[in-house]
Amino acid sequence: MTSTRVGEYFLEKGLISESDISLALSFQKTHPTYLGEILFKLGKIPETELLQYLSKQFNVQYITSEKLEKMAVMNPSDVIPLKMAMDKNIFPLKYSINNYRLTLLTYEPQNLVLFDELKILLNGVQSVVPVVATSNVIKALILKQYNNDISAFDRLVRNSVSVNHNMFANETIISLDNPNDIEIANRIQDIASMDDDKVRQEGRETFSMIVNQAELSGTKVDVTAVTTSMMSNMPSWAREQGNQLIELLRIFSNLLDVASNGDSYFAHSQRVAILCKEIGEAIHLSEVEIYDLTIAAYLHDVGKKLHLTALDIKNQTNTDKMKSYSQIVTKLFADVQLSKLALNCLENMYETYNGQGFPRNLKLNEIPVGSLILLLANTYDFMTRISGVAPKEALQQLKETMFFSDRILNALEETQQISEIDSSLKKITSIVISQKKFDLDDIADKFSRVNIEVIKAKTIEKAAQIIKEEKDRLSFILCDIDMTDTAITPLRLLAAIKHKKEISEIPFYLFSQYSVDKNTTIAANALKVSGIFANYHPVEMTRKIADEIRKKI
Repeated sequence: MTSTRVGEYFLEKGLISESDISLALSFQKTHPTYLGEILFKLGKIPETELLQYLSKQFNVQYITSEKLEKMAVMNPSDVIPLKMAMDKNIFPLKYSINNYRLTLLTYEPQNLVLFDELKILLNGVQSVVPVVATSNVIKALILKQYNNDISAFDRLVRNSVSVNHNMFANETIISLDNPNDIEIANRIQDIASMDDDKVRQEGRETFSMIVNQAELSGTKVDVTAVTTSMMSNMPSWAREQGNQLIELLRIFSNLLDVASNGDSYFAHSQRVAILCKEIGEAIHLSEVEIYDLTIAAYLHDVGKKLHLTALDIKNQTNTDKMKSYSQIVTKLFADVQLSKLALNCLENMYETYNGQGFPRNLKLNEIPVGSLILLLANTYDFMTRISGVAPKEALQQLKETMFFSDRILNALEETQQISEIDSSLKKITSIVISQKKFDLDDIADKFSRVNIEVIKAKTIEKAAQIIKEEKDRLSFILCDIDMTDTAITPLRLLAAIKHKKEISEIPFYLFSQYSVDKNTTIAANALKVSGIFANYHPVEMTRKIADEIRKKI
């Protein structure tokens, strides 16, 4: 749709004059947006005329402001987060689980780039059906549906018509010769100087009311800069599908044993995936980015016979292997249908912040942040878990490479609690029960940072024997609720402990990498469990338990 055709269409219908087109084109030079939107905002064409034109031009349906204002209250944040809706000025009218189709209200029905982005950024969306409305109407609908702002349509739709007509009655739109225009310019300057994000947003909305110029975001998105928790606002079934995919990858990687110094492929990729997730959360990546980074972490060693790390880049070893792997990633996963974010992480995981990486010598912000996190997590795990380098020494060596930004290095140090063990803390003893070797090792490692010794038990029967023998030393018990193939369940162990006077006061915690069903939670609480960590986060769980126990002793 070109500006000339829009102007000619309404000119032929007798709705506007040549001077109206000139005025709109003049305004468009300093306020880039669609000519039809400008003519509508100037009060030159009715809303229905603009919508009917767009509907015919792009073969889409349209909805008027009157119908949208009367729309029943929905839960749009279940599909699209508020920030994304505001930034892109879009609203989800309907989401179909059966065919993964999103019916989207937009003022840009021709913006195919936007629709492709949404299919990447919104998990579970495979097709987008646009429905057109004017930009101010969509903004009002967003404020009303997301924020319960019942006056939004009055401010942004009805009142704006009279404001448009008065403000743009001549070609000198903001000449600064008019006292009103000077006042507008002053308010614009005030808005630009605001520091608080919320106040600035309110200022922008106020400015939109004054000059009725919707703020349009670009159609190109830097996916590494997305910070909204998009996936967390998707329907629960979509998150469950994502969790199932990750679980399948865990099982798949466990079947592959590309051993290095006795370290299984599963254990390494599992640790790298969790570390990537922790660093991503620490620097406030979106859940979509974290999800795709986790997928990339599970797959980062597929097709390799060696653990290739930042140390190889520093020492200039295995460079040919790194180059070749980076170049075949797309072909390697051609039939897997990985997201572009995950592929970018894998393709660029040997690039470095200072431009000494492979294969393209990218540097600084040219590199996807997920790729740098993946290289950092992979190298740190190789150094500390496979090569036996002390965490603090490993961090120092990683800093000296100049391969990583301070932002992610600080996140690594924070999440892994990389510091000398505080000798002033009294050493206490605990028992951790789990069939998963990785969980035992990972939890024990994190407790060791706060001077807590962990006795590991892979079976409940073994744990029961240890508790009996070490009851005087134990400060708490932590048990994986997902224990299988055992005659004694975690809840039966908890019940037995609470019924034996000499050990009943030992704090007992349960954890699970999954959600915990209601009946289990009720039963555990009835038995006076000290805490339940569902979908547990290793660092948060160990910190909380350590803090609670040290307050009691």
